[in-house]
Amino acid sequence: MREMLVRSLERLWAEVENLNRPVAGSRVPGVMESEVEEVLGGAVPEDIVTWFGWSNGVEYLPGQIQDDAFLVPGYEPLSLREARAVRESYGIDEAVLGEHWTPLLATGGGDFYAAVHGTSLKDSRVVHVMMGGESLIVYKTVEEMVNAFCGFYRSGVFFVSAQGTLEADDEIWVAAELESGSAA
Repeated sequence: MREMLVRSLERLWAEVENLNRPVAGSRVPGVMESEVEEVLGGAVPEDIVTWFGWSNGVEYLPGQIQDDAFLVPGYEPLSLREARAVRESYGIDEAVLGEHWTPLLATGGGDFYAAVHGTSLKDSRVVHVMMGGESLIVYKTVEEMVNAFCGFYRSGVFFVSAQGTLEADDEIWVAAELESGSAA
């Protein structure tokens, strides 16, 4: 499983590199499993370890704008410490999140994608949390999310606008996630 997720992550980062997105050059290398467990407070599923083993967020550089850090439109990959801070500061009790969840991607406005798991440490489901909206399971696994994002790049759902910003056809993106999540 780890190897398949790594290949999917490689493809996702290749997509942003092919579009000459600044985030491709600011990826912070990943960390070891022991650091993931230390920062997140204990054992987590392999998919979360693999995610942070591939990338520990992005480096913030002088003159960088928020769009420069987006891995997918509106969302940047979080570092372990940022993920922990989001989890600790999120004060809403959501049944869909439960007790065991780790944010992976987030906006500057509080929305995020989180890997949600139980105590069994099996593969995580992915929940999309939108401030002021309903939080929904949108992918059965982290790998499914990454593969969907790769497909969105290849099909043009994610694209670079004439102004040079990373954009999305939101209607298609949301519809695809609603369909995927309903099967989760």
